[in-house]
Parts: sequence; structure tokens; C-alpha cells
Amino acid sequence: MADELTLQLEPRALIGKKVARLRREGIVPGNVYGRGLESVAVQAPLVELRRIFRSVDRNAVVTTQIAGESETRPIVLRSVRRHPVSREVQHVDFYHIDMTRLIHSTATVHLVGAEQAEALALGGVLIHALDSVMLEALPADMPSDLTIDVSILANFGQSIHVSDLDLPEGVRALTDPTAQLATIVAPRLPEEDEVKAADDEEGAEGEPGEGEDGEAASADGAASDGSDS
Repeated sequence: MADELTLQLEPRALIGKKVARLRREGIVPGNVYGRGLESVAVQAPLVELRRIFRSVDRNAVVTTQIAGESETRPIVLRSVRRHPVSREVQHVDFYHIDMTRLIHSTATVHLVGAEQAEALALGGVLIHALDSVMLEALPADMPSDLTIDVSILANFGQSIHVSDLDLPEGVRALTDPTAQLATIVAPRLPEEDEVKAADDEEGAEGEPGEGEDGEAASADGAASDGSDS
């Protein structure tokens, strides 16, 4: 189950270009929206957002209370916009969730155990075919990361698919179950590289150059002009 933290948000009066003033004061503008709810313009200190980013994973539930409201809201981070150069946080969007309703979100796929994979020891190449998987779960159960052990890959061409995932209880994969997550392919033999290089060279020699066609056309044109005169 994901960790849960508390974040205090303030209603935001400044909008549009005026929010630049907030950023200069170390305040980040944002919005809270949700299913069937009106979007609420909010703001939070940058230092508080950094604390949240360091403390919880991407799909973690955060409890917030917007100043002036009597009840707390369970929210998840939906998007973060950063400055293209400094990478400092410029804007955040939070989604107000119903803890009793299933949600959809992506989880990042991480590969471990490559050092123990027999096929890699034989010179194979590990292919990380899919870096994320779409999941369905209750908000409190939604993982942000999935760890895949590839040490079981003993033969070239052997693969791990979405259907092979051992997901936590209450979590369901929405990505195509036949989708490949990881595989190990056989190394290319030196003679295969030589054959490919030879084929490429022969193909280049067999193609007429653009300059040759252009020169022939010019010569034909010159001959035609001469006969007309």
C-alpha cells in the first residue's frame, strides 16, 4: 500500500501571467480537479512540494485540506510542469479521488537479476521491450513501480510478458497480456556483420549515381539543340 502524507494547500487568487509573482516568492501555482467536481485554483510553498516529491511515489495518495474548507481531500499527483532550463517546478495538478472507486494509472517497469541470467552469460543481449504498464486498482493499492526478475531467462528468445506479472492483490493489468516486457536475443555473429556489409556495398555499386543521369540528360539536350540549328 502506498504511503500517505498531508499537504496544506491555499486557495489561489492570481491567475494567468500574474502567477509569475508567486513563483518569485517561492510559491507554486496549481489546480485540484476531480470527477464531477469543479477545478479549484490552489497554491503551495515550493519547499512543501519538494517534501512530498521526496517522500512518496508517483501514485501515492496525499491528504490535503484547502484553507477555508472543513473537510480533507484525498488527492494524487497528476502532472508537474517544470522550467525547461532550471527544471524547477512551475505548476502542479492534483486529482481528487474517491478511495472506493477503481482508478487507472501507469507503473514503471524495472528489470533486475540480469547478472544471473544464463542467456546473458552466453553473450545474449537484454531487450527492455516495455517500460511501463497500465494498471487498475483502488487508489490505496496502486503501485508506481513493478520489478521484473529477468534471471529466469536461460535461453535466447525467451521472454517475459505482461501475463507473467505477479501483481499485488486487487491490482489488474490493462496492458495487452501478450505484450513483451523483456527478452534476451542471440548476439550477432561476426560473419553476419560481414555479409551485411558486403550486401550494402554491392547495393551501393549497383545503383546509378544522380550525377551520371544528370550528365546524360545534359548531353542529350545539347545534341538536340545542335540539330535544330
